[in-house]
Parts: sequence; structure tokens; C-alpha cells
Amino acid sequence: MGRRPRVFIVATESSGDNYGAALARQLRDMRPDVELYGLGGGKMESAGVTLFKNMLEHSAVGLVEVVRSLRFFLDTMDDIVARAKELQPDVVILVDSPDFNLRIAPRLKQLDLPIVYYVSPQLWAWREGRVDQIRKYVDRMLVIFPFEVDFYAKHGIEARFVGHPLLDLIDHKEIATRAEGLRHGFKIPAKKKVVGLFPGSRRAEVSRLMPRMLDAAREIMNRRKDVIFLVGCSPWFNPERYKKAISAHEDLPLRAIHGRSHEVMALADFSMICSGTATVEAAVVGSPFLCTYRMAWASALLAQMLVSYEYACMVNILAGKQVVPELLQHQAEPLTMALIALECMETGAPDMRGELLEVVKMLGGKGASRRAAEQALSVGGLRPVSRPVSNEVPALKV
Repeated sequence: MGRRPRVFIVATESSGDNYGAALARQLRDMRPDVELYGLGGGKMESAGVTLFKNMLEHSAVGLVEVVRSLRFFLDTMDDIVARAKELQPDVVILVDSPDFNLRIAPRLKQLDLPIVYYVSPQLWAWREGRVDQIRKYVDRMLVIFPFEVDFYAKHGIEARFVGHPLLDLIDHKEIATRAEGLRHGFKIPAKKKVVGLFPGSRRAEVSRLMPRMLDAAREIMNRRKDVIFLVGCSPWFNPERYKKAISAHEDLPLRAIHGRSHEVMALADFSMICSGTATVEAAVVGSPFLCTYRMAWASALLAQMLVSYEYACMVNILAGKQVVPELLQHQAEPLTMALIALECMETGAPDMRGELLEVVKMLGGKGASRRAAEQALSVGGLRPVSRPVSNEVPALKV
């Protein structure tokens, strides 16, 4: 009898850990005999992936931040290549994280391993030249936004749109029920307005955005007293770091919520959210928000020169217009953030809610993780044991 099939999943960030976990569950459902190995976080490990390293404590963004963690990432690349050489997986699935995954792909390809890339790097926004690496080293590109298919087609690469995995991870009825439980558990009166603060999942993001969000919270409190602030905390933003971050703002009505960001979004009348996956999560939940971001000045200067896209927030990119406000770098002033939040709380932001709903209709419907798993097994020459779903994404209503 031959060995059991093996799949490597490589994810280095919080969102990749979520998507990798959902993918792992589908792989195990379709091939119960599969052995799963890779890089990721606690959610992938809980889904049955044997981790070589937990990457979430070391995620970085921007060239300046990446350099600081360079030694760790280089050592990790060496380790994953050595493990792949030893275990010879049937297929390697790289999840997002282009600064890591596009560097390791050539080394894995030298081992003659089939490679699937799941969740495309934003090559359409900047560093478009890296598309040549996709052509050389990736056997199948699985994208989660419909416009990415046309981008790759322009470069002579067939990309498969599988839909967005967030639609598999977010159940509106369940989230609404848990959100009410959250309100009850924290004894938040129904008459209180709730503002969600989401400063990001990485050390650099939290350190730059959290002080401004707290200053914005104070501006809000200076204008109305019926508001409570719920802070959506990432795994990095643990209780000790949270306590240090709010030391100068302990008089504000703040509550730290760990691991329940979707419930906070559902409960919030308005949220301030770090640019990234959380903005798409808020759209899927249906919660109005503003998108904000700050990075190191050197990284920001480089991005200004290289980024070619009009918007930073994926919701606005998908809509082709500004659906939610974007406050980036010097624009992310606490007073401006506060005034936007106050206006939206006053009106209920009905137009924004309606436009968010239209954007979500573009994401392909449920089943993305299943479709991605089927594609990955196909590239690895593995037949599903359980019945696969159709490769076709449900027709989009736009």
C-alpha cells in the first residue's frame, strides 16, 4: 500500500490562517486520508494541520517592518524547503503573503512540486512585474475577487475565480445571535451606541493606529456621552499589550474583545478599521465603517511611488467608487475620524449599508473553500473520496 497523500499549506498572516483552516477542513472532508503540514497559526492547527512553525507572532507589513524580521523569515524558508524535500507533498498551497510565498515558490518548484497559489497578491495595485514569477512557478492561480481573472488573462495566465472564503466563515444569523450575547455579557444597555475599534493584526499596525483611534474615541465622548467602545483585538494584541496601549485612556468606556471581531462588527453602529481583510469582513457582516492606515514613513514613501490603484480599501476597489471613507497616513486625524463616526451614528449610514450589500454580491457566494480544495487536489493528481462540488462559481448579481 502506498503512502497517504500529503498537502502543504503555507500561510504567514492571520487572514491566511483563517482561509488555510477552512481549506484544510474541506481537504480533510474530501480526502479523509490526507496528511496536512505547513506554516500558519492556531486555527490551521485546530483544523488538523501539523505546523512546522506558528507564524502569527512574526507577521510583518511594509519593507521596513519586513527587514526587522528578515532573519526569522529566511530561516523559516530554509526549514520549509527542507521539510518539503523530506516529505515530498503531492501539492503545495501558498496562501497570500507574497513577500514570503513568492520568494519560496522558486525553491519549492526546484523540488518538482506542484504549486497552487490561493488568494492572489495584489499585483494589480503594485509591483505588477512579479506576475512573471506566477507564470514561472505557479501551476494554478486561485483568486477570490472577480476582476483578478481579467488581470491575469491580460498577462496570459489562466486564473480560476473560486469566490471569497469569508462567505464560508461568516453566518449572519449565528453572528447576530452571538452579538446579542456579547451585548448581554458585557452589560451594554440597548440605548448605548457602540463604536468598534479595529487597529489591525500586526504589531506595527496596532502601534500606529491604536493611539489615533483612542484619541478619536475621546473626541466622540466630548460630543456625546451615550457611546461605548469595543476594541477588536488580534492574537498579537494580547491583554498585557492592550493594557499598555490604553494606559493614558483608561477613563474612556472601553472593552477589549478577543477573538470575536465579527460579533463586534455586527453589534457596532460604526467601526474604525485598519485597511486589510477586516474591511471585507465588515462588508460581509453589513457594518458601516471607515478604513484607515498608517505605515512607517519610508514604506509610505515607497508605496506612493509604486502603488497604481485609486483606492486602498478593497470595498471601494470592488465598487469602483468610494463606498466607505479612507483616511490614510496624515489624513488619519482623530478629529476627522470622530466626526465621520458621529455623522454615521446619527444617520445610521443607510446608503453605505446598501452599497456594502451590493459589493458582497460580487464575492461569489458560499463554497469558496470547497472549490479551492477541489482545485488543489486536482493539481496534485488526487481524486476526492467524497463528492466534489461544481467548479463553477454561482452567477454574480451585480
